[in-house]
Amino acid sequence: MLWQRLIRPVAPREVPYEVRRREELLEQAQRIAHVGYWERDLRTERITFSDEACRIFGLAPREGTITIEEVTERLHPEDRAIWSSALAHTLRGGSRCDFNYRIVRPDGEVRFVHSQGDLTRDASGRPLSLFGAVQDVTDLKRAEHLTQLVFERSPDAICIIGRDYRYQRVNPVFELISGRSAKDLIGVHVADVLGTTVFEQTVKPKHDRCFEGEEVRYADWFTYPDTRRYISISHSPLHSKSERVEAILSIFHDLTDYSLASDALRSAQAELAHANRVATMGQLTASIAHEVNQPIGAVVMNAQAALRWLGVDPPNLELVRQSLDLIVKDGVRAGEVVSGIRGLLKKAPPRKDSIDINNAVLDVVALTRSEVLKHGLSLQTDLANGLPLVQGDRVQLQQVILNLVMNAVDAMICIADAEELRISTSSDASDRVLVSVRDTGPGVDPNIVDRLFEAFYTTKPEGMGMGLVISSSIIEAHGGRLWVTANEPRGAVFQFSLPAKQNGVSGDGPRQALAA
Repeated sequence: MLWQRLIRPVAPREVPYEVRRREELLEQAQRIAHVGYWERDLRTERITFSDEACRIFGLAPREGTITIEEVTERLHPEDRAIWSSALAHTLRGGSRCDFNYRIVRPDGEVRFVHSQGDLTRDASGRPLSLFGAVQDVTDLKRAEHLTQLVFERSPDAICIIGRDYRYQRVNPVFELISGRSAKDLIGVHVADVLGTTVFEQTVKPKHDRCFEGEEVRYADWFTYPDTRRYISISHSPLHSKSERVEAILSIFHDLTDYSLASDALRSAQAELAHANRVATMGQLTASIAHEVNQPIGAVVMNAQAALRWLGVDPPNLELVRQSLDLIVKDGVRAGEVVSGIRGLLKKAPPRKDSIDINNAVLDVVALTRSEVLKHGLSLQTDLANGLPLVQGDRVQLQQVILNLVMNAVDAMICIADAEELRISTSSDASDRVLVSVRDTGPGVDPNIVDRLFEAFYTTKPEGMGMGLVISSSIIEAHGGRLWVTANEPRGAVFQFSLPAKQNGVSGDGPRQALAA
């Protein structure tokens, strides 16, 4: 019920329906907003509370008035002086009262309230009453308290910067990393702390983007007086009641240990991948020797033929020229084999090259051809034309293909009638490049499919159980996925997909596909 009704009670039957309806809606609005109204009559010292004001103070809504003693009894003992001082100041003709204090409800619950009030005067200007509103702000105060705890106890450095590029607030961690106290930072321009050059060239452009309403995040290495740290920085816009960004909340998260650990992990993974390549190449020693011996043997035979044509009278220079052409071609072929082997065996940091996956496949086919033939198997290729390029490290991707081919060979030599191994490439609707290695071996037991990509799990008596793990990590590092399915009518299909490089398209087609 409204305070007006409490001042001049009117019998319900005399109140028009429209008036009662408006009062009910206003009371409902008070309950929703947790805002109550009060009035203190300066002539009688009676205090009138609206229903919502009563509820805020833990009093039962009532007809009539409330005594000052009842109100004072509900005030927190430590805040009674604040309440009395604020009201006395307004009564003396000062500014309107606007203050926060605590109340203690009958059940002992402490609530935070915000109160506002002002004087009402008669026609001659003489004060008649104090009239105002009281609002329950407990939830807001608790949220502010939690925010304060997060700000003060955060392990990250936090600061608030105004539109004038001056520090408005800093937390203890920010004081620690800056080497300055909050007293020495508040009100100081950012350029005075970081230096004019760093501020103008690096910091200010990001602050300006944030003042335009953009969330700005970045990470980099920063040099401090005694160390060098890798810091992740986020700038978040802080809005006032309007849409205008009034300040920036900057959070500095130290990722140095994480970055160093990540570097160490990448280094260990690279070493393991290299060891796996060396071990795989060791299995191909005989095949590699055969691949190198073939062009070398051809060079020797063509050189002997050239000498014979030179020894006749007269010398047959045309046949000598043809023999020399063949020597050059065989020498280039031998060089390509050695170069491919060297590329797979050397240790080098990962590269980000544009790669035609078909040519990468054919390089592996050439390297493993003799190994496949040695076991009486057939290796076929089905490479799609016009595939988009992929971006990454060619050696690492060739290592994956090599591992899958060698695993397929090992599986097929255990089956008497296993014959064909097929490598195919294609692309899907989202322009992802797909590479599939199909064998006609015994297939994969469905009960162990999930374990195939676990470290140190292997089905080979002499295996290390790291080939597929390394292959999977390489593909994932390239933004792709490696998985296995059953082949029909028999065998397994290991395949991986890679994202296409944007605006990257392979050439007129792959080099001539080889069949072993």
